Amino acid sequence: MREIVHGLNLAKKRVGLLAGRDIIVVVNRGRNKIEKLYGKIDEVHDSIFTLKEREGKVSSFSYSDVLTKSVKFFPPEEQ
Repeated sequence: MREIVHGLNLAKKRVGLLAGRDIIVVVNRGRNKIEKLYGKIDEVHDSIFTLKEREGKVSSFSYSDVLTKSVKFFPPEEQ
């Protein structure tokens, strides 16, 4: 139980460090449905964080998505 809480706190810190930066988020929605989202982490809350995409759409994810690697972060591609 202790390791899960520690991992969750670490995931929260890492996401918090990415807040406000341009990033690419790759989301595995299951059944071979992979999405690539471009944007910035807009808000960081206790249970979830929100991503504001370039088009203005807002998506929310939980920190458990980060721990299970359903959500992965990558640096922006060079233009």
